[in-house]
Amino acid sequence: MSQYAQTLQAIMAAALKPDVERFVDFLADDVEYHFHVSTPPVRGKDGVRRFMAKYGTIAGDPLWRVDRVAEAGNCLFVEGYEEYTDKRTGERIAHPYMGIMEFRADGKITKWRDYFEMNQKKKAD
Repeated sequence: MSQYAQTLQAIMAAALKPDVERFVDFLADDVEYHFHVSTPPVRGKDGVRRFMAKYGTIAGDPLWRVDRVAEAGNCLFVEGYEEYTDKRTGERIAHPYMGIMEFRADGKITKWRDYFEMNQKKKAD
């Protein structure tokens, strides 16, 4: 398993715990996180902390599954599935996603872009 894939596993574990400080340890100080297309990015570790705090008030019982990973240069491409309970409505939200993480030579994530459709209600299994 590559260093980038190991970082992905560790950051997923931190996100699901949640351990926000462990999560941001993997990020560069000037990280740029695009959590949704057409939404302005979150910038810096403090921005990510605020984003995660807000996300934690909305999303409960999260599931984050990775189906495929690929690497090219300093980038890790991740395809998977996210699911959570919307704490405001009690509805289960589920969606496939694609994420791209760009790494610096020291292993810190400098850019992270996620692509998915927002607010899809989970269909009965």
